[in-house]
Amino acid sequence: MSAVLGELAALATSVLWSTSSTLFTLGSRRQTPQIVNRVRLVGAVILLGLSHLIFLGYLIPRETTFIWLLLGLSGIIGLALGDAFLFWSYIKMGPRVSMLLMSLAPIITTSAAWVLFDERLSLLKVVAIIVTLSGVAWVILDKGENHAHFKITAFGVLLGLGAMLGQAIQLLMAGYAMDHMNSSNPPLAATFIRILWGASAVWFATLVLGRTGKTVRALKDRKFVGFIALATVFGPFLGIWASFIAIDNVEMGIASTLMSLSPLIMIPISRIVFKEKVSVRSIAGTVVAMIGVAGLFLL
Repeated sequence: MSAVLGELAALATSVLWSTSSTLFTLGSRRQTPQIVNRVRLVGAVILLGLSHLIFLGYLIPRETTFIWLLLGLSGIIGLALGDAFLFWSYIKMGPRVSMLLMSLAPIITTSAAWVLFDERLSLLKVVAIIVTLSGVAWVILDKGENHAHFKITAFGVLLGLGAMLGQAIQLLMAGYAMDHMNSSNPPLAATFIRILWGASAVWFATLVLGRTGKTVRALKDRKFVGFIALATVFGPFLGIWASFIAIDNVEMGIASTLMSLSPLIMIPISRIVFKEKVSVRSIAGTVVAMIGVAGLFLL
């Protein structure tokens, strides 16, 4: 029963992240990606802080200075910088292609573990990496996309790759930190610390650049606030909790594979919400990429 619960939670994670990506895109189109990042980080701090207080009994994680600094750097790279690129890529290429590029993050983390930590990289994993890269390239190079609602451009791809690298780097740093944490719930504590640092970095830059007034005025847009509030609950909050349940109840390879299905789920969502015309080639390329990602986790 616990395995079924874990698998359902993993699938729910993909659905939740797909939904939040869609809502963040809608919010970015009403305001700006920068304002979206500022507002959603504040919401995530509040929700995760309350979760930490309720489930662990105290608000501030009791970790060493080294852990705080390491997770802080992870949060700045992944949440302040990486997610800023991601939200920008949403309005340039759309969440479907952006999420597909994000699926390359496991390739970076696996390759880095091979180089830095001398972890074994089997022939089958190498094949899985090649399959994933081929599927993504097949979608990116689809000329038919230039006539779609969102356009695949070199700049958009660079934004997506920047977001993906930020995700990969923060995962490597957070993974190392969680292995050395004192908390009874390292994923929750680590996520909260990273969110705190990411939000602090974003709002420090906002104050320095004098963009606070513009951000506050955006809150008068009720539709924008609604999109971001729902997206923050679905993604940084419920998505994270669903991933915790998945990891606790099912084998990591299966959980990771099921939690990586967002690019496939985004295909019907993009068609319905954004009226995006998705070519057969793009669908086939996405399926091939997902097979590669599954191989990377399961082989």
